[in-house]
Amino acid sequence: MAESLGSESTARRSSPPSVIADTVAKAVTARRPRTRYAVGFGARPLIFLRRALPDRAYDALVARAMGTPTGARR
Repeated sequence: MAESLGSESTARRSSPPSVIADTVAKAVTARRPRTRYAVGFGARPLIFLRRALPDRAYDALVARAMGTPTGARR
């Protein structure tokens, strides 16, 4: 997992820290903050897929994207 998160392809898709910081600042200063904020590259598509796919299909998709075997055990 650490190797996947540190890869060059992940770095290119990552949002700058300022995008996340701006959203955190917005949340903590909001009179009525939302429960969740979809921020950063790919957040909205992942949320959609999480809702649309069964658990096992979503887990397999994430495992494939991370380059980990789908049958990996914890």
